[in-house]
Amino acid sequence: MESRSSYPQIISHRGACGYLPEHSLEAHQLAINLGTDYIEPDLCLSKDGIFVLMHDITLDETTDIKNHPEFLDRYNNGYHVSDFTVAELKTLRLNQRLSTRTKIFDGVFTIPTFDEYIQLVQTNYQSNGGKTIGIYPELKQPAYHNSLGFEKRMEDMLLDTLVKYNYSIHNVSQDMKLVHPVIIQCFDPNSLQYLRNLTDIPLLRLLYDTDPWDEEILSSIAQYAQGVGPNKVKFTGVNLETAKERVQMAKKYNLAIHPYTFRQESIYVSPEFNFDPQVEAAYFYGCLEMDGLFTEFPDHMRETVNEYHVDPQEILTLGGCPTK
Repeated sequence: MESRSSYPQIISHRGACGYLPEHSLEAHQLAINLGTDYIEPDLCLSKDGIFVLMHDITLDETTDIKNHPEFLDRYNNGYHVSDFTVAELKTLRLNQRLSTRTKIFDGVFTIPTFDEYIQLVQTNYQSNGGKTIGIYPELKQPAYHNSLGFEKRMEDMLLDTLVKYNYSIHNVSQDMKLVHPVIIQCFDPNSLQYLRNLTDIPLLRLLYDTDPWDEEILSSIAQYAQGVGPNKVKFTGVNLETAKERVQMAKKYNLAIHPYTFRQESIYVSPEFNFDPQVEAAYFYGCLEMDGLFTEFPDHMRETVNEYHVDPQEILTLGGCPTK
């Protein structure tokens, strides 16, 4: 696979999980069908050291684990992924996380392995004329996983898997205006710094909404990463000038900005956008000129990108950039 031109970018957060249970292969396939640039898998390790797609290190929120009395003895402040082999995890079924979304697919889909996910992506590459859909894995709590006694660190295991499937890990472009075969993300700066010494794959540092957004942290991130992924609240609740200043602070250090998470339900949209997700997306893409957004509804995001990304002033058709 090669990098391709597509800007700004759409990153499907756990697949098209606005429609199907997060991290099911079906949700990732749907995201590809709906026009995404990247699909994002969260990675945890099973008891037998195999990557599986799961956002939490526990199974309680998004699987039917509570319907499996045979695993009752595994409970330890939750059912931890790392206490189950892949074979055992495959007996579980995924559920929709959010109560605001349809539950008709609960109990239908299995937990995928990272290998199965990559195979899905590569099958699509072969069948759609060689169009690269980037994978955007997030290592979940690497310090925790690295304390479990595996022979290798989680980071090394990730690189080994990428090499196994012929992804280049050296001498690759780090231009974040391109869609790359792989970007690696993590909240843990130590994990990313470790990876920086092993690979040229673009890295992105995720930030919590409570993390600072200032020169000190951004200049530090730029030493090892090509991008930063803040909570979108860093740019809401302030006037346009202040929001643009925050964008430029990251651009000063050549950091791409990929905020999270954009959802279609109005309850997840700031009131300054009249609870309209299209206005919100157009503001981030058009007024703030963000490089990419994490979304759970890639079809709606694709419509917004196609309509507004060529000229930021096109957002004027939605009432203009807010000047709150």
